[in-house]
Amino acid sequence: MTVRAGAPEGARGTTVHEPEGELVPILVDSLGEAVVVRWTPGDGQQIWYVIPDGVDWNQVVDWLVQRALPEHVPAALRSVRSRHHVDPALETPAETQARSSLEELERRYLEDKARLEDELEQARQEAEPVRAGLLYGSGSELEDAVAVVLRAAGFTVTDLDEELGNTLSADLLAVLNGSTCLVEVKAAAGAAGERLISQLQRHLEKWPQLRPGQPVTCATLIVNHQHRLDPAQRPAEVYQRRVIDTLSFPVIASGDLFRWWRTQDWPAVQAAVLGQADSGGERDESPSGGRETPVVGRRRWLPWGKSQRAR
Repeated sequence: MTVRAGAPEGARGTTVHEPEGELVPILVDSLGEAVVVRWTPGDGQQIWYVIPDGVDWNQVVDWLVQRALPEHVPAALRSVRSRHHVDPALETPAETQARSSLEELERRYLEDKARLEDELEQARQEAEPVRAGLLYGSGSELEDAVAVVLRAAGFTVTDLDEELGNTLSADLLAVLNGSTCLVEVKAAAGAAGERLISQLQRHLEKWPQLRPGQPVTCATLIVNHQHRLDPAQRPAEVYQRRVIDTLSFPVIASGDLFRWWRTQDWPAVQAAVLGQADSGGERDESPSGGRETPVVGRRRWLPWGKSQRAR
């Protein structure tokens, strides 16, 4: 912007002369307010730079001499024979080689930085649907995220809602090494109700009618409980131990599934889903990397068919 002289009348007939010159913003903040500006008086004899109070002047001068002047006003450094500027035509071979190596290093750095930023963005795009689904999702978003984790852990997964129709059976069928598992996936904004348990039990009772030639050997209930809370504030257990101990199938918090997926702990996923460990109880925290895996042996979940026959 340009400020021109004026002669407005001040108090009691005095005359106020505004400064004449040009004020150019160099750096502005997020609100559009100038932080660093350049002031050029009307006579053009000097240029003033206005910077925030408290800035280290040594850094400003170093930047002006080493970066700004060589790039924008190289003649100024040549005129005073500054050591910060040497004409490339006057360099020694050692200077030329060192400068070229430095320029090559800066070029490679920018290329590597751009490549790594692209890799990070791609990794985030791949991870975000699973992370968001397991930690905050419900319905198909949560089911899709669980299916991704189970497939990554080695299971062959069938979407039963898509194949048989919604509500006819559990959400997923997971098969691994001869084990066939019905997987019910649910979300609860608050504490998980026991109604979720009864739904999976009904699906187990109805399954022989739907697929008489494909008996199931286990079942699993995966619940994203208290998903309106921050994951760190949620209870570790979906249900209290007195409820879990009466069941013939494991109940897995989707937050546990997320941690195993994030650390690629596929044996933990397999053991929890197949009911080979108490995924809701104690955990063994390895000092190397902080991995959490279910403790095998404290209580072994029996396959659904065996547990039902034992009753």
